[in-house]
Amino acid sequence: MMVQSPALSRRLLMRCAAGTALLAIVSAFAVPARAQAVVQVLAGADQMLLQYLTTTQSLQAQFMHEQVSGSGRVTRFSGVMSLQRPGLFRWEVQKPYAQLQLVRNGEFILYDPDLAQVTIRPLQDAVMATPAGLLLSAGPDAAEVLSRHFVLRNLEDQEGLSWVLVESKAAQESGQKLAAGFDVKGMLQQFQLIDQIGRRSRVVLSQIQRNQPLAADLFVFRPPKGAEVIRP
Repeated sequence: MMVQSPALSRRLLMRCAAGTALLAIVSAFAVPARAQAVVQVLAGADQMLLQYLTTTQSLQAQFMHEQVSGSGRVTRFSGVMSLQRPGLFRWEVQKPYAQLQLVRNGEFILYDPDLAQVTIRPLQDAVMATPAGLLLSAGPDAAEVLSRHFVLRNLEDQEGLSWVLVESKAAQESGQKLAAGFDVKGMLQQFQLIDQIGRRSRVVLSQIQRNQPLAADLFVFRPPKGAEVIRP
């Protein structure tokens, strides 16, 4: 049996963390640590969210994804996020190494160039009742999707942003929640989360381009020659 070096083991653990980054981002968001008080207002971040999703056809941005483990260890990933309605999502990690995560045609694709490995799995119907549906269902029907799948509550402003708590009706028992932060112009700037094992994450967007044409080949993927294709 091959014995992995400590350095290789750490690298594989980081890849596992990055490999689930997209799923974590779209399925396990929680309220920011200091933004727990609910503010009962008629117009606030909930309306910003509704307006933003209703009018978003495409979105592309640089992202910085910071994960803090239960022991306090910090891991940072950076890259480019792209969204095109209906149902196309690309999460491309560029640092500390390359990795591609893609949602298209009802499938989730994970490609790791260094490992020469492609994992393809179907998206479950339940995903639409999580924050995945929140991001992938942007468009004119956003209000109906929000009403059917989510409970929204406005939170206190923090760090110059207006926050809305988005809780999936299907995930209330597990405590999975999403907090999205908007600037004064109603533009999405940040996500924050705490997952079920106590790992905290923050995603900060920058260089945001909204409703601009995106290259069609962004969402095209063919497994490279020689790559191992896994379909769990």
